[in-house]
Amino acid sequence: MRISILFIFLLAGIQFSLAQNLIADSSFEYNKAIPLEYSAIDYSTSWNSPTRGTTDLFCKCDKKQEKLSRVNVPKNSMGVQEANSGKCYAGVFAVSHGYYREYLQTSLTSSLQKNKEYVLTMYVSLSDYSPLAIDKIGVCFLNNKVKFEHSEEITELRPTYIPIEDEVGMDVEEWHEISVHYKAKGGENTLIIGSFAIKRLWKTGNTVPPEISSPIYKRIQRDAYYYFDDISIHEFIPEKIDTAQGPENPYFANMKADSVETEVVLPDTISPISSGEVLVFNKLLFQTGEALLSPVSYPELNIVAAYLKADKKMTIEIYGHTDNAGDENKNKELSYNRAKAVADYLIKKGVKAPNIIYEGFGSSKPIETNETEAGRKSNRRVEFILKKQNN
Repeated sequence: MRISILFIFLLAGIQFSLAQNLIADSSFEYNKAIPLEYSAIDYSTSWNSPTRGTTDLFCKCDKKQEKLSRVNVPKNSMGVQEANSGKCYAGVFAVSHGYYREYLQTSLTSSLQKNKEYVLTMYVSLSDYSPLAIDKIGVCFLNNKVKFEHSEEITELRPTYIPIEDEVGMDVEEWHEISVHYKAKGGENTLIIGSFAIKRLWKTGNTVPPEISSPIYKRIQRDAYYYFDDISIHEFIPEKIDTAQGPENPYFANMKADSVETEVVLPDTISPISSGEVLVFNKLLFQTGEALLSPVSYPELNIVAAYLKADKKMTIEIYGHTDNAGDENKNKELSYNRAKAVADYLIKKGVKAPNIIYEGFGSSKPIETNETEAGRKSNRRVEFILKKQNN
């Protein structure tokens, strides 16, 4: 007998706007010259290396320069990758021989304001020839630029980490968007990006072709190399939040999940699931037109993750929906990306990926009329169905 429970996360009336990007050169386009050799991050008018490490800058060359360049776009000594936008991007050894690592540093166009929430977004791609991959990227917000003159590794700072094991993994074909929310202490005007501490490395099976001259070591698998592009920081501004109130669910009684870091513990006894029961959660928040989850969403998602981890036979189906405003192809893409964002969060919290199915339907399955604002609010939603097969 299959039993199921349906969760509906309403996106009613939730609107977010993004303020000005606080990074002057997000895509590494403003440079003193077109680089032809490695270690040219200082060609950038905005970016540099905070250590002795020699961070790379890659740019598309003209036909004459192509023959001389080791850092051309798309084809270079680290792999083959077009820029995510524009003509340039940066590259770093996240880890290499000994303690060698590389970082990116830039000044912000204005200082972060105390207690305000910001969103850092970047696009990352593992290079084609990288023999290793890492589990996370670290970011630090500082009050001033730093320079570690005698070191190639930064150990003094406490970064915020962005997991990339699932989002980037070992894929070398695509650019992957990663992001993190940050609550400012106040006065931060500098950003540093790098690997900092690494808990996990794994082999990709990638090798440098014999005919390619590359800084990636060919004989020993010791290097993890990544490209970076389109790095941005925006203030996260909630304009309006309408919460959809639903009945308290007995399965989650006495359970609390106060933040993304909270580990939820299920009660010793879990109430049996009633087939077809519908629950409405209070908060699942996205930016308008975007698929980036707000931290406000985390507590309830933490509860769902804990429930799934407690019962290994339980699976979850996640379905995204929009109203009918705008282009339907974009609506379907948005609904899919929002469902995927929820799935990615659950995976990050320890739910097994094979136990998750997600899909986006755009505006094709409304539950109310799209002729009224109230109806459109109801149609903007993400539905969850938990299913368990009893033998």
